Amino acid sequence: MEIGPILRAMWRNKIGAALIAVQIAVTLAVVVNASSIINGRIEKISRPIGIDVDNIFSLHTVGLAQEFNKEEFVRADIQAIGNIPGVRSVSPILNHMQSGSARMSSYRVMPEVNDDMEILANVNYSDENALATMDIELLAGRFFHADEIRHITPDFVGEPDKVVITESLGRKLFPEGEIVGRTIYYSDGAQTITIIGVIADVATAWIATDRPILADTYYDFMLQPYVEYNTRVSYIIRAEEGALASIIPEVERVLLEREPDRLIYSVYTQREILARSYASDRATVIILVTVTILMALITALGIVGLASFSVSQRTRQIGIRRALGARKRDILRYFFVENLLLTTVGIILGGVFTVMLSYLLTTQFGGDRLDPVYYPTGVIFLYLLGLIAVFAPARRAAAIPAAVATRTV
Repeated sequence: MEIGPILRAMWRNKIGAALIAVQIAVTLAVVVNASSIINGRIEKISRPIGIDVDNIFSLHTVGLAQEFNKEEFVRADIQAIGNIPGVRSVSPILNHMQSGSARMSSYRVMPEVNDDMEILANVNYSDENALATMDIELLAGRFFHADEIRHITPDFVGEPDKVVITESLGRKLFPEGEIVGRTIYYSDGAQTITIIGVIADVATAWIATDRPILADTYYDFMLQPYVEYNTRVSYIIRAEEGALASIIPEVERVLLEREPDRLIYSVYTQREILARSYASDRATVIILVTVTILMALITALGIVGLASFSVSQRTRQIGIRRALGARKRDILRYFFVENLLLTTVGIILGGVFTVMLSYLLTTQFGGDRLDPVYYPTGVIFLYLLGLIAVFAPARRAAAIPAAVATRTV
């Protein structure tokens, strides 16, 4: 097939062809950048959490009595919850896990204050049963003993002398050698803190954030042997497999039965907490998928429209070619080649648009830099989209009988 006649035919309808080429270019830029963002969000949502997400829920509770022993209040709650059939384990914590609400502290490996050496960690409190409650794997060392757990007041200032940290945090502090038994420092370095255990990576409270300052800190997590009753106390409860739905109302009933003069609130399964944390990411994925589908649909309809118009304008030309011996597949090939040429022009222009849009997203909105692997995927997608869109008009053109076509004025 001669390329020249196709180009001349496209030139006679250059405005329509140019508009479709621009549409293809814009669609390519959107598809490539949206695919990169969508994949990044899906990878983010799919990160391992490090705890038994399917069987855990958390709650806050506060006693409303004027005077009561807060330490005894917590101890009695834990005993009451632990006696419920179907409850595997329960522990007091400072904040709901992976909820976005977090205590952040910075630690270093030298006593002297050095801002460049500070490593940010998400700190949560726990008792001696926390690993069993959250199903966290102990990799090295040991966990806290019951006699090491300290009940503290809201005005407590200081750090424990023993902590348990994740492997990721440990390797940031100590890239080489054993982690267990090493010493870290906080604030002015007056108190030494010994790492007594290393656990498998557990996601921090800010695992859903996109803030650059927190990049690569998603598993920098630390447990400290404290129980704190501030304006409330928080519990994390692990149910037997499949018993979570029935356990939640039972826990609330038992707690109210033990102490009617209390408030129970923020009762969430870990799945619900993660869904809330990742709500904006899921919304972003849905919006971008919708936009991508709409852009592809609009582009396909534009190609169909241009090809259909071309068929109606070239009916006599097609009939003459059929009368001169052109086969149906020759007519099909004509329109396919025409579409490939038009798509190629759009893709070349789209490469420029893609880079410009990626630069805008990176500099103005703090997005990740575009991975070049998405560009060829977008190119292949648009070539296939164009061929599929042009197939129906091309088949109609190929089906025009030579006798009818030659009588068309």
